[in-house]
Amino acid sequence: MPAIFTANVEESDNDTWVIRLTDTEDTRQVICKDMDDFSKQLALMSEDYGSDIEVQWSKDDDVTDEHFYELHQQMAKIKEDLDLDD
Repeated sequence: MPAIFTANVEESDNDTWVIRLTDTEDTRQVICKDMDDFSKQLALMSEDYGSDIEVQWSKDDDVTDEHFYELHQQMAKIKEDLDLDD
């Protein structure tokens, strides 16, 4: 059974978005300022579980369309970079 992580997109105090990454096994949490930070933090937090992890995404209701689009663009860029390495 995979270790479950939650990734919740939230508005931050400085008119941008953040991702609250939570390890549901031990309730460790970190705030990630962008997708690069999220990728690094997820890798660090999931070391104990190997590759047997699942990330469940959610977002707060007040996340703006603009911020959600920006996050989506960053996710697409990471996916594109990973596909180029194949």
